[in-house]
Amino acid sequence: MTKEEFLEARSNDKYLIPRKTRDECEIRLFLREVNFHCPLCGKELQYQKQKKPAAKLFEIAHIFPNSPTKQQYEELFGEERLGENSESFENRIALCKDCHETQDYHTTKEDYKKLLNKKRELLRATALHDVTQTLGLETEIEIIINKVSCISDVGIKGINYKPVPLANKFYENELSLKVKVAGYVNCYYTYIRELFRNIDGKNGFVFSVLCKQIKSCFEKMEAVTQDKSEIFNHMVDWLLRETQTSSREAGEIVVSFFIQNCEVFREIA
Repeated sequence: MTKEEFLEARSNDKYLIPRKTRDECEIRLFLREVNFHCPLCGKELQYQKQKKPAAKLFEIAHIFPNSPTKQQYEELFGEERLGENSESFENRIALCKDCHETQDYHTTKEDYKKLLNKKRELLRATALHDVTQTLGLETEIEIIINKVSCISDVGIKGINYKPVPLANKFYENELSLKVKVAGYVNCYYTYIRELFRNIDGKNGFVFSVLCKQIKSCFEKMEAVTQDKSEIFNHMVDWLLRETQTSSREAGEIVVSFFIQNCEVFREIA
C-alpha cells in the first residue's frame, strides 16, 4: 500500500471519526469497568482515597487507533473492531500511561487482539452484572443461605441425595464445574429441598415464584454468554448481593441446587 493509497483508505474508512472529549462521568465509567486497575499490567489507576479521577495515573486509550499510522493500518487490516466507530465506548479502555504508550506506538496484531479480548470480557461482565440489577429475590432465601453456610457434617448426616446425572447439562470440557456442582448436589440437595418445603406458603413465600426468578436470571445471562462457569459465578454474585451474605460457598451450593432442580442450564441436545 502506497502512502497515497493509505491516506485515501483512511479518509474513506467510516469507522474512523474525529476524536471526542470525555466528561468526568464517562471517565468514571471507564475506570469502574476495569475496577480502577490497568487491565494489562494491574497497576492502580486511582488512589483509593481520591474522589476525582487522576489524569496522571491513567489515560483512556483507543483499542483500534483513532488516527492509525500507515504501519498500524496495514498491521490491523481486516481485524475485528468493536463498536460502531472509533469513539464508541466499546473501542476505548482505561490503561496506565505506560501500557497506553506501548499500545499506541508499538501496536502489533497480537497486542491488539489481546486488548480487544480484554475489552470484550469486560463488556460481557458488565452486561451480566446489569442483567441482575433489576432482578430481586424472595427475602426468605436469605434464611436458606444462612442455614446452608452454618450447616455441619452432623446436620446433613443420613440425608445424602443420589442426584440424577448432570452429564447432559455439561460438555466434556466443563468437567471442573460439573464435578463441583455434582459434589454440592450430592451433599446438600435434599437438605435445601426440605428447607424450602418448610417455608413454602408461609409469610407470602412461594417456592415456585422463586424458581421463576432464578430461571429468569439464568435466561437473561444466557443471552449474554454461553460460558457456564461465567454464568455460574455471576449467579452466585447476584445471590450473595441480594441476600447480603458473605459465604460464597453457600451461594455456590444454592445455585447448584437450582441447576439440579432444572432452573439453571439446559439439557444438551
